[in-house]
Amino acid sequence: MTDAPGKTDLDAPRPVTEERPRPGVAGSADGHSASAAHDAGVARVARTVVETAVRPRLNLRRIALLAAAAAGIIVLIALVVYWRANAGLVKTDNAQTTGDIAPISSRIPGTIVKVDVVENQHVAAGAPLVELDPQDYQVAIARAQASLNAAQAQVRALQAALGAQQQQFEAGLSAAQAHVQATQPTLPQAHAQLDMQDRTTAAQLAQANVRVTTAAAGVAAAKSVADTAAKTLTRDRQLLAQGAIAQQQIDADASAYETARAQYQAAQDELAQAKSDVLTAQAARQQVAIARSAIEVSQGQLSGAQAQVQQAAAGATVVRQRAQELAAAEAQAADAAQAVRAARLNLDRTVIRAPVDGWVTNRTAQIGQVIQPNQPLLSLTLSQSVWVVANVKETQLGRLRPGQPVRVRIDAYRGRTYHGRVDSIGAATGSTTALLPPDNATGNFVKVVQLVPVRITLDASELSQRPLQVGLSAEVAIDTRGTAR
Repeated sequence: MTDAPGKTDLDAPRPVTEERPRPGVAGSADGHSASAAHDAGVARVARTVVETAVRPRLNLRRIALLAAAAAGIIVLIALVVYWRANAGLVKTDNAQTTGDIAPISSRIPGTIVKVDVVENQHVAAGAPLVELDPQDYQVAIARAQASLNAAQAQVRALQAALGAQQQQFEAGLSAAQAHVQATQPTLPQAHAQLDMQDRTTAAQLAQANVRVTTAAAGVAAAKSVADTAAKTLTRDRQLLAQGAIAQQQIDADASAYETARAQYQAAQDELAQAKSDVLTAQAARQQVAIARSAIEVSQGQLSGAQAQVQQAAAGATVVRQRAQELAAAEAQAADAAQAVRAARLNLDRTVIRAPVDGWVTNRTAQIGQVIQPNQPLLSLTLSQSVWVVANVKETQLGRLRPGQPVRVRIDAYRGRTYHGRVDSIGAATGSTTALLPPDNATGNFVKVVQLVPVRITLDASELSQRPLQVGLSAEVAIDTRGTAR
């Protein structure tokens, strides 16, 4: 063995010493030749053994170097592939699924008599959820219907009264107009008996008498209107005290009464002026008494006929009053019809139905429970209205754009990958919209990286095949290299 580590006696061949034959000894020369040949053979065998032992060590070292180089190349390729696959991706595990949850409540008070759904049950739009006791609303419909029938009967009665009053008014007006037409032809005969002066004074007197008669008729008509308006106002005030009409009707009647009084006063003033003109004309007619008497007779007849016309025309006020009463009754009937409709709507609302398709959650409704309007009874989680909200660091927002593709992995379904796109980027950070937002102007300021919510819409076809619950944790990878739509 030698001192060198890892080497044996076979590594270093021993030198072969040639022994020279000693002179004078013939037999020893032959012996030495045989010994030398034997030593040479041993040396060759030793070298062969050494070369054979060294060659495998060199092969193993070469194989190790090649394996290390190959492993380095594989690692380098893996790093390049990983870098290319993840370059441009914005990842976060601060994400969760979110969806629309429709709160279900009653629009009317009542007592629950039946609950048609259970927790986590899927319901279709229009399916009954909760039923209330309908008896109170059935009674309300009966009362409203009775009020409607009474209002409609009053309308029919007023329509009949208005028709009769209209016929009476038209008949009286036609008779008075016929009397006037029969009286008017006598006036030309009286005027033919007078000369130019008599005709002039007669015309003046006739005009004065006409004005007096017209003014008197106007006073009578205005007084009739004022009396009618006063009676209407008194009667409607009594009805207002009974709650049968509205204050608006009283205001309208009061305005009509004041207008009638003003017209009555104006008619009296006009009558006084007409009488003064008659006195003047009578003074000029002192010399034509015979002709004046004839004209006065004819004028009296005409005035009587005109008065009859005015009296018949006064019936128009009664007709208008009847029409107003009919309009008020029709308004009451319309209000009663709306009350019936409202009662039927309330009866329909005793069955609370699902507004959309969804899953029943947060059910608190119980049979026998007395509820009030807007009291929460349960919630519906919409089946196809689920999206993901990812909270992204503000340092990563510069590369985000709406429309970029997104890969989403849900913690509850590790083997599944959902695809979607960035729908919108929040306009405020989560801290500013919190219940107690931080105020950096108070206390010691410590910079904290803020998070901004990013809304991600998921592929509808994937959601229909694999629905998601609301509130699940998720991991999001946004490809900022994708083309934004």
